Formats: sequence, C-alpha cells, structure tokens
Amino acid sequence: MKNNERVFYTRDEVKQITDAYQHIFGPIGAELRDYWDLDRKREWGCLTTDFHNASFEQYQEASKHAIEIETTVSDPVQRGLALRDITRKTGVGLSLGVCPWTDHGLFQTYGQNTHRQQLTIILGHDWYPIVPRRAKKPHPVDVPLSRYAGLRGLTKYINVGAVPAAIMDKSEVLLFLNFKPDFRPPNEPVKGPFEPYDRCTQGFNALVEAASREFKVQVISWGANVWQLLSKQVPEIRKPVGVCVHARTNEGFGRPLELRCGQRTVPYLPLAHPCDRRNFNEHHAAHAHEGFLKMGLGGRGSWAGTL
Repeated sequence: MKNNERVFYTRDEVKQITDAYQHIFGPIGAELRDYWDLDRKREWGCLTTDFHNASFEQYQEASKHAIEIETTVSDPVQRGLALRDITRKTGVGLSLGVCPWTDHGLFQTYGQNTHRQQLTIILGHDWYPIVPRRAKKPHPVDVPLSRYAGLRGLTKYINVGAVPAAIMDKSEVLLFLNFKPDFRPPNEPVKGPFEPYDRCTQGFNALVEAASREFKVQVISWGANVWQLLSKQVPEIRKPVGVCVHARTNEGFGRPLELRCGQRTVPYLPLAHPCDRRNFNEHHAAHAHEGFLKMGLGGRGSWAGTL
C-alpha cells in the first residue's frame, strides 16, 4: 500500500518485525522499559513502542492520525505536540519498536539470519527532532507503519565506508539503535548538543544484556559523544582519547575493543560519525574496514542499488 509516496508495512510484515523484537529482547525488564520510556514519562519519549502488547489496529490508528496532522498542522511546535498526543492516546509510539531504522533493519535482515544467533548493533547518538527545523520544505513526520529505506538506503554513509558488507548483503542481523532513544524537541536543528538523560548508559547496558540471552552481540558506534560515554566501560582504556586519535594509534587501528555492559562483555568498534568526511577520512575508513573484517562482517560494504 502506498500513500503520498510512502510504502506501508502489511499486517504480516508488522508481525514479522514485532516477532523479531520479541525474540531478540524477550520480556522487557524495568531498566529497559524505562530506557525506552514505554510509560511516556519523559517529555519527548514518544518514538518507541511496547512491541509485546501493541496491535496492528493501534499502529493503523496512530499512522492515520500522524498523516492527518502532517497535512493540517503547519506550525512545527504545534505539529510536534500533536504527534506526541497521538502516542499518548493510541498507546503506541511513532515506530513499530525502537525507531523506524531499527524496524526496517530487522525487516530486511532478521528472518534469514536467526539460525546464526549473532547480531550487530550500529549505535548513533539520538533520533531527529520530532519536527525538525526546516527553512523550506518540512521534513516528513514519522509514521509507525511507514516503511523507510533505513540505514541501507543512506548512500552517503555507505560510500565513506561506515557500513559493513554483511549489513549491506543482509547476511547479519542489524540492530540499528541510538544511544538516546527519544526524539529531540520540535523545531530544533538536526545537529546540535547531545544531551542524554541520566540513566541512558544503564539503559543501553540493559539492552545489550537482554539481547545477549539469545544472540552473540557486537557493537559499532558512530561519533565522539557516544565513544566518550562508552569508553568508560572499556577496561583497557585508562585515559580516553578522541575516537579519531584512538584509530590512529597502533593499538587502536582496525582492532575491536571489549565493551563491558553490565554482566556482559561484547566486541566493540568505535568510529567517527560518517557525516563528517574530515573525521571519517580515508585512513578512518581503512580502520573501519579492518575492524569489520575482524568482527566477521566482511569489511566495508557497497551499495548495490537494492533496498
């Protein structure tokens, strides 16, 4: 089904995605529930959905109202508030699970790889503002049932070498996440200060522990801000340096680290954010390629034109 160039997940596809979430994470404990703000206690914690309890009809209702708001409410702040109200009234967030890119990554990679019992987390900073500040054309609103191209459609990041080959050829389960799972407030720029809430780190650790029950988990992070926080959980890093400086050292180049997440320790490759070619330059791309190879991900990926 299409509407205004959007493609929507079918009922069977939604079940496929929510079943994947349920298998990966199992029962949602208190720390993880708080991390995803499933009880809507934080101001803009309205992106995620309790995938154990949401129905297709709830996703349908929220999607219908989100599209209505997109066409009738032009003021960005009022549009953001109206979108948030939808999530409080319908009982679902503006994605099927964690965020639209997580949904799509699982849709494309989960079914054919469950037997391998391994997944890779690609970890960014945070999601976009619920209504980003735009001088001209407004950014499309997030709609739970809308099927976005996700990470595999982001040719800019793929072309610089930030996405592993195994993700591009769909031979590895992709769990794309943001360290802070909430929206930014409406009418703010997409880029700006990163402000995780107090227990973001504990929440992410709980997520890794939950996924590690059934899967061998490894983590790739994008950006200096997430590295600064997670480096505190890398035992061999006594005095953290910048993520680019780390990649230029003999000890750091192309070598995954060990990241301690609660009771679990998982392979971890910190990278610069691929949006900035000054940091994610050819040397850093070579660092990423070597790290991907050591993680069993086939080195850097390339875009074959299929989503």
